[in-house]
Amino acid sequence: MGQEEVVIRGGNVVTSYGIIEADVWISRGIIRRIAKDSLPKAVMGKARPYEIDASGMYLLPGFVAMPERPHGRTRRLPEYLDAIRLLIRQGYTCLVDTLQPEAWMDHSQVRYQTAMHFNNLIDYTLLVELPASWLNGKTVRRWCGEGYRLLRVVVHRPEELFRIDWETISPLLTSYKVMLQLRVPKEAKLHHEERLRLHRQWLSLCRHWKIRTWVEGDPALDLKDCDPYYHVFRLRGEQCERALRQLVGHWFRSLPVVAALDEVQVDLRHTDYDPESLLCLLVRVASTNAAKAAGLYPRKGRIMPGADADILFLKKEHWLTNFALSTILNLSEFFLPTSVMSNGKWLYRNQCYASTIGMGRCLLDIKPYNYVI
Repeated sequence: MGQEEVVIRGGNVVTSYGIIEADVWISRGIIRRIAKDSLPKAVMGKARPYEIDASGMYLLPGFVAMPERPHGRTRRLPEYLDAIRLLIRQGYTCLVDTLQPEAWMDHSQVRYQTAMHFNNLIDYTLLVELPASWLNGKTVRRWCGEGYRLLRVVVHRPEELFRIDWETISPLLTSYKVMLQLRVPKEAKLHHEERLRLHRQWLSLCRHWKIRTWVEGDPALDLKDCDPYYHVFRLRGEQCERALRQLVGHWFRSLPVVAALDEVQVDLRHTDYDPESLLCLLVRVASTNAAKAAGLYPRKGRIMPGADADILFLKKEHWLTNFALSTILNLSEFFLPTSVMSNGKWLYRNQCYASTIGMGRCLLDIKPYNYVI
């Protein structure tokens, strides 16, 4: 498609709060204008833009992938490309991948861990995973100085939280605007009550030191008791279903939850959903909110002027038309866009993937503190 001006006509743009019919103008991979033109626009001395007919389609912002398994550790290129293409087919146009450095690694050795991403088809950012015992002033200063703004802390026992020198690291984290993510691995072998108590202690410490954090959601955690800015919850399965139903009942409510699209579960036995409102809610939790939590918004997670042209094309006739209202659906089973565009270029179209590799950019200039979710 090159860098020519492109206009997508006749589509229905899906936002977090509604759907509007509008034309989308794209130039150099950036959305420049959204409007409904009733008359053709003639520009003297310039070639007409390349037009894409999106009649009968929803236009959605690309979703943000947050996989558990690091893609950068894949050592064979065909396997890596297959994994990225699977993400694209599911509607992901940006990846939050995990770096798992070891104690002996210096800067160049850590960067080598990301070498496979030079072949990436989609934009990506990086999250650094560290054991709680490493979380001291020197380590935090190192990773902040190298440009990373997402740190995942691995905690096995509750007492590890109180061995962290919060007084030293909190000024660094708040100065660099770094978001912490808590991970309690399965091998920690904590009972549910112990895990829940650890989560509550972590949330309390982060609120006290004014550090924004991202934790796994738990049905026993009451979101009303949590801080609406400093606490962000990643939901899966039935937890997502409950959050979506809350948002249906309070459409403009702020709820600090994010989800990966393939982990969203929808129970169509509830009559709260109509197809278009459900589509807006999916955009909110799996695209806009996820982009805000990862510090990628407003560049990602929306179809608005100034955002990257990451757009999914979904046929209206394919959306929630072939499913009985008595079913429970996992989004990964049926949400398959017809075409996928990233930065104004086709990644997937006519059941074919783009042959060009290496188009994805590493986005480290992220700002996870900028927006309330």
